[in-house]
Amino acid sequence: MATELATQSARAPFKIGLKQVHLPTFSISLHRTPHLSPSYAQFSVPLWFSKLDLRDYLYNAYAVRCVSIRSYIKLQRLTQGSPTGLNGESNPRPQYKRWHRPRSLKRMTVELESPFVWPEELGREVLDEKFDKGQMERAERGQEEMQRGMGSDGDTVVDETRRRRMREQAKELLEGRAKWKPVGNPAFGRVSGR
Repeated sequence: MATELATQSARAPFKIGLKQVHLPTFSISLHRTPHLSPSYAQFSVPLWFSKLDLRDYLYNAYAVRCVSIRSYIKLQRLTQGSPTGLNGESNPRPQYKRWHRPRSLKRMTVELESPFVWPEELGREVLDEKFDKGQMERAERGQEEMQRGMGSDGDTVVDETRRRRMREQAKELLEGRAKWKPVGNPAFGRVSGR
């Protein structure tokens, strides 16, 4: 342990802390900031994150050296209504005379030792080709329909395509164009071994 710290401290431009981070339990997001020069990067971090934590994280995870770090905590505006609904989602119905302040956001701006230039943003056509946006939209619609059907009012949701197919099938049975066949296991109801 002592030799490992000695070799690490020989490479690092600052004193290495004793806090070991193996798998982070937090999320940090890098923001695209065209108004800053390439030697600055801005991150959204958890509220409990310190400047030293960010410096150690960037150095140990990405081998990025920082010259200086500025932090800023942005308070959210007071809003009316309850902060969350019954299941943890935001409550769409306003509740008057109940004020709360949403959780604050913390941003850190890091001055980098070497500049970082963002790659060019991909155009709409390239994104549609590469990632098949139509398939993603169809999947999202399917997820929304499934969630709507499984929600607390799912028994009141009517699937129009299923209703139309059942109506057509009943009409064919009544007119004699189709013959009714039970669906399921053909061995259902039989007792084996007799």
